[in-house]
Amino acid sequence: MKIIARGAEAVLYKENNSLIKERIKKSYRIPEIDIPLRKIRTRREAKILEKLSFSPKLIKLDEKNFKIEMEYIEGKTLNDSIDKLKDREKLFILLGNQIEQMHNLNIIHGDLTTSNMLLKENKLFFIDFGLSFISDKIEDKAVDLHLLKQCLSSKHYQYPSLFEYVLKGYKNKDVIERLKKVEARGRYKNKNGT
Repeated sequence: MKIIARGAEAVLYKENNSLIKERIKKSYRIPEIDIPLRKIRTRREAKILEKLSFSPKLIKLDEKNFKIEMEYIEGKTLNDSIDKLKDREKLFILLGNQIEQMHNLNIIHGDLTTSNMLLKENKLFFIDFGLSFISDKIEDKAVDLHLLKQCLSSKHYQYPSLFEYVLKGYKNKDVIERLKKVEARGRYKNKNGT
């Protein structure tokens, strides 16, 4: 097994055509908190991978060792591919549509950034569901979209229309209306410096 990435919560290994994500022990947490937390997060992420068609396929869940084995997708992150895209509008409309499909399943990604999306042969795959959770709340879905909008405006500011394309693909009007309220709260906070 070869380590391909190391994050705050997990280590990623590549083995043949599989990716193994192992949630690592946190020395600052007592075992009575650390073990159940890692188990819950591992189980939740595996369930989410099972539900989505545009994420790596779940191969095996090893709750005891806090490991998820999933399909390894050979692709580049959307973050690394964005400058070379030929049809950004079409791809970002697809992205909006996939986010809506995910939200229709009440899956909140929690970290919707272009670094957590892989592009392979004009297909988008969502990855890293470590912060994901299940919620039917419109607010949670709007906040998920707001995070993506912030990512696009800060990392990819040279393409100012990207989020407009996302909204062409994401058609849930209730969530879009709530997104406006989420953004208004953010602007109000910033004007007061708090």
